Amino acid sequence: MTTVDVVVVNWNGAEVVGDCLRSVVAHRSEHEVRIVLVDNDSRDDSLVVARDAAPGASVVRTGENLGFAGGVQAGIAASDGDVVVLLNNDATLVAGFVDAAVARLLGSPSLGAVTGRLLLLEPRADGVRLINSTGVEITASGNGRDRDWLRAEDEGSGSPREVFGLCGGAAALRRTALDDVGGFDPTLFLYYEDTDLSWRLRLAGWAIEYEREATVLHRHAHSTVEGSPLFVRQNTRNRLVVATRYAPPSVVLRAWAATIVRTARLGVSASLGRGSRDTARAVRRGLASAVGALPRDLATRRRWNRRSALSSSARRSLISR
Repeated sequence: MTTVDVVVVNWNGAEVVGDCLRSVVAHRSEHEVRIVLVDNDSRDDSLVVARDAAPGASVVRTGENLGFAGGVQAGIAASDGDVVVLLNNDATLVAGFVDAAVARLLGSPSLGAVTGRLLLLEPRADGVRLINSTGVEITASGNGRDRDWLRAEDEGSGSPREVFGLCGGAAALRRTALDDVGGFDPTLFLYYEDTDLSWRLRLAGWAIEYEREATVLHRHAHSTVEGSPLFVRQNTRNRLVVATRYAPPSVVLRAWAATIVRTARLGVSASLGRGSRDTARAVRRGLASAVGALPRDLATRRRWNRRSALSSSARRSLISR
């Protein structure tokens, strides 16, 4: 029997975390499934709700908001299962998730991670559910994106098994693979933390695959608001940071050039009263933070270039067009 630790990171999620934890408690599996709840210093009733929903869960209190990246890493450090399942606090497991993901993961010794199928919780007016993610892709300009985003559920049935990266909202990871590449980077805080880990897994020679039968239902963007200054700043910064660390040179150059041009355009628009000053400021701050991180990120790039199990052409083949 394989031990599976389901790590759920929570911050002020009293509205949703109960449903999430109850879905894990009710989940039936041939493996030993344990819950590790990481609470990022919530100020609402999250811990009360969690205790009622999953009284047997291990609770890690960080004492501060470490973001998703730091919270996940705290949960991994506090657990010792053979497999770590990541589950967003605003997602619920569908029957069969654990067994399908673990079977795929342990079926091949080269697999470092299995990414699940995330479906949006609320269906369309015609009753059809839309896909949130079947894994992560990287574009030629360094953008990370959810594969099959907003496609109808049935349209994603033929998605290739192999995918560049895992979606941190619902994935199963081999403990030895996490140990091999160092787990999640807490400095990323929010966004691109799963892309960062996926790059390291790939460069270390681990494969990542998608498992359709490992399904969750997800309330997309419940914890953070798309387009908010936090969202814009973190996405701007972390896209550049992660590209600089691992991506092919052409991708790095496109990512930086596009961000510099975007920063200038937004600044001009805001000064003329034609655009949001908050958005312009958030992009500018994200760019400045990425510039400040360049020495560290270039050192990381040199280190992973020396270690990489992929040729330059193999690395380029991971980029979506």
